[in-house]
Amino acid sequence: MASRSALVAALIAPIVGAACILHAAPARADVTSFFSTGGGYGAHRNDSTKKYEQAGGMSFAMGVGTAPLRKVVLAGMFRSTTFFVLGTDLNLSARLATGGFARGQWGVALDVGPGWRSFGHGEYGKWPLSGMLIAGAPWGVQLGVGAQVLKLGGNDASAIGMTALLEVDLLRLTVMRQGATDKWWPNPSPAGGKYVGKLAGLLW
Repeated sequence: MASRSALVAALIAPIVGAACILHAAPARADVTSFFSTGGGYGAHRNDSTKKYEQAGGMSFAMGVGTAPLRKVVLAGMFRSTTFFVLGTDLNLSARLATGGFARGQWGVALDVGPGWRSFGHGEYGKWPLSGMLIAGAPWGVQLGVGAQVLKLGGNDASAIGMTALLEVDLLRLTVMRQGATDKWWPNPSPAGGKYVGKLAGLLW
C-alpha cells in the first residue's frame, strides 16, 4: 500500500511541477537606481549653548526602488552628509518619488527615516528623525531641503536642524534618463524600458 502511494506521488509530482513552471508569471528584475552627490549648507542647534552652528557640507546618497515606469516609485535610501568643522550625519530612509523623478525628468521625491549623528556629545542630538523634500530637474539636477527633528533613542537632546543641498544624480543623468532630453542626448535603452503612458510627452 505504501509503495503504491509512493508510486502515485512520484507520478504526480513531475506533472504538478511542470504545470507550475508553465503557468508561472514572468519575473521582472527592473528596478530604479539612485546615486547622487553634491553639496550645500546646514544649521544645527546646540542644546548646550542654545545657538545654531552653521557649516557648509557635502553629501552622497544611493538607493534602489521599484520599477521606474510606475507613476509612483518606492525606494530604500542611504545618505551621508558631512558638515565641515562639525561632522557627519548618516541616514536610512524610505523614498517616495514620482515616476518623472525616477526617469530623470521633472519630479519630486520625499525621503523620511532615522539618522545617526556622529558629531558632538549629544548636544546636537544623536538619533534624529530626518526628512528631505527633493525637487528633480532634467539632466540629473536636484535640489533638496531637509530637516532633522526629535530623538529616536537615548538620553541626548532632541535634534533640531535644517539642510539644503544641490546635487547631481549620476544615474538619473545616465541609465535612468528618458524623455525630452533624448532630443539632445539619446538614451535608446533606459533602465526599465521606455515609458509609453498616455500623453507620455507631457508626463515626464
